[in-house]
Formats: sequence, structure tokens, C-alpha cells
Amino acid sequence: MKNKSGFGRFFSNDITLFVLSLLFAFIIWFVINANSQTESNVTISNIPITIELSSDAVEEGMQVFNGADTTASVEVSGNRITVGSLTASDIQVVALQSNSIIAPGSYTLELSAKKVGVKTNYNFASNVTPSNVTIFVDKLKEKKFDIVDELAYKVEEGYYANTSLSETSVVVKGPETEVNAIDKVVFQGSLEGTTGSTTNGEYDLIYLDKEGNVIDIKMSEADVTKVKASLTPLPTMDVDLEVDIINEPKSHPKVRMVPNNIKIAAEQSVLDEIEDNVVNIGTLNFSNLLNKKNVITYDISLPNGCKNLSDSTATKVSIDLSDYERKTLNITSLVSENIDLSMYNVVFNNSNLDITVCGPQDLLTDINSSDIIALVDFSDKLEDIEKDSVSLELPLMFEFTNDFNECWVYGEYKANVSVSKK
Repeated sequence: MKNKSGFGRFFSNDITLFVLSLLFAFIIWFVINANSQTESNVTISNIPITIELSSDAVEEGMQVFNGADTTASVEVSGNRITVGSLTASDIQVVALQSNSIIAPGSYTLELSAKKVGVKTNYNFASNVTPSNVTIFVDKLKEKKFDIVDELAYKVEEGYYANTSLSETSVVVKGPETEVNAIDKVVFQGSLEGTTGSTTNGEYDLIYLDKEGNVIDIKMSEADVTKVKASLTPLPTMDVDLEVDIINEPKSHPKVRMVPNNIKIAAEQSVLDEIEDNVVNIGTLNFSNLLNKKNVITYDISLPNGCKNLSDSTATKVSIDLSDYERKTLNITSLVSENIDLSMYNVVFNNSNLDITVCGPQDLLTDINSSDIIALVDFSDKLEDIEKDSVSLELPLMFEFTNDFNECWVYGEYKANVSVSKK
């Protein structure tokens, strides 16, 4: 076996290797320690700004609405390792004097930085950037507004612009000063409809003050920002209004109606169903009319799918019966209708009753109870009648003999009847 060279024997010696290891470790320590003591400047960015209002302001409901989301940066100096490990969470940027605010308004506050982490062996090498922040402080308010449609709708002549909106109201939430400045919420523009189709559009909401000036609600939030509008042109038609007249005398003064006609809009198929361009809005019952000037208000109800384009939602029906007289008569006999008396027992428990009769004075002078027939109609009332007696309350109808058919009975009367099968 050959002897090792002098160089090989040098590195194979344990003492030599130990000494060399110590030497290399010292060199590495020296280099690292030298670098760690080297001063370095670093800019820490995206530091949130702390804005603390006083407890009194918080109790009053004050909040910061503008400027709270601002971030700042600051330059720090120190040894390279320390400043290199700093983050935004190690530094707090505070808005000075924010806790002295006691009233709503806009405030510009100076910013200052301080250390909040466990690392403190560094210095601030510059002022905070930005050096100040402008904030707006106010109470929170929430208010609901109706959305006003100010679109210009265009349709062909003879058609109505039938519209629908995706939203009819908006809730605005923000600083009280800004919300209180809103007087009206609108959307504006134009929408042109084509016959036989529906046109759609989308529009931004506009906030206006009392003078009609546009308000920028940059510090508030709204649950609706746009409105979708649709337009379907509908054909229009003029229709007359009428009422059915029941229990009337043979002749009577003319019934007057104001208004007696309106303009409506609907799909053509719906308009085609309206016979003679006449819409019935109710019933005029002479049993409810006394001998005086009578005025009755009727709501204008239209067939399904129709829109009332007039300014009137009701009409007044009048009839002057002040030239007539009235008289009380006693009725002692009631007549049964639509019942087979060979199959049923009928007992009238109140066949003696007083009624009010209205009519021309000369006729009322001569009329008596024998000139009036009091009828009790049993139609559709006998299905459940068995041998046991059943008590019924049925309305009375009246007929006059020909000599007195210009009279009518005022009021509603009922017969108390006991019925059983034979």
C-alpha cells in the first residue's frame, strides 16, 4: 500500500479538519453579522388608517362614510433583516384628533404612524404618505323612495303606451345629510314601441334635490341602481257607460251619468268582446230610491285586461224623483212562485207587513194593498226540504196591476217561511 501524499495527510488529520471548520464558521458568522448591521431603508405600503371617533359621537350614531378605506405608506430605516421582515400589520397609521369630532361634517385630519408589532428596533425615516386624510362623518339614515317614470314613450296614433317596470321603489342607505337632500328619484330617456311587439330598455336611476338638480350619492348605497322598462302599444277605444235598472216603474225620469263615456285601451281581442262599445258598471235598483233627488256614485270597473285612460275612476248617476210621493200600505197576502203546493206545505209566518210605495200623487191617492202582488220565489230553495219543517228567509218581489205600474216599492223586505214536504 502506497503512502498518502503530504496534501492528503494534511486533510486526513482530525485536528486539521476541526480547525478548518472553526475558521469557515467564523467567516460565515462575520459576513452575516456584518450584513445585519447594515442600515437599510424600506417603504411599507397599504397600511390601513385607524379613525376612532369619541364614545359620545358613537352613541349619537355617528359614522365615518368617506376616507375610512384610505391606506397609507411610510418609509422605515434599520438593519436589513428587521426592516425586510416588516409588514403593514406592524405599523398603525392614526388619524389625529378624530376622537374630538362631535358633529356631522367634513374633516381633514393629520396622519401619524406608530409601532404596534413586536419588532421595534427600527425608525420612521419619513412622514406618512399621504400626510392627511379627509373624512365625512354623519349619522346613518335609510329611506325608501318611489321611482318616478320620466321616460318619453312613443307609439302610433290611436294606441296607448302600456308600460311595466322592473322596480317601483328604491331604498337608499347612507349619511343623513346626503339622504335628506334627495327629493325625488327618477329615470329618464325615451322608448319607442312598435305595434304588435314589446320593446325593452334599461335606465340608470337619477337622484334630484328640491330644485331639480342632480345629486351624486357617492357615499350612500342603493338597493336598486337601474330600472328595466317595457312598452307594449295597445289599441284604444271610446266606450259609453251604463247601469242596469231593476224594479223600476213603467215610466220614470231620465237617468243621468257624469261622466257617461271614457277612453280605454286593451288588446284588440278584448276590445272586440265589448258589444256596441258599451260597458256596464253596475245596477240601479229602484227599491233603493226614495221620492227625492238621488245621486249614487259607482266605481268604473272595466273588463279584465282593459285600462281606463280617463281622469275619472268613478261616475255619478243621478235621477230626480222629487215630483213623486210615497205612501205606506199594509200587505196581508203573499203569493208563492216556483213551488208545487201539492207537494209542499208552505206557512208564511209574517204575512202581515207594512211597505213603502212611491209613485205619482194621483195614483197614490187611489192605490191600496189589493193593487200590489207580493211574490215569494222558491227557485233553487227546495233541494234539501224533507218532511221536517224548514224555516227560510226569502226576499219579497212586488208587482203592480196595470193601473198602478208607474209606482214602485221602496226598501227590501223578506218573508219568513216554514216549508215541509207533504
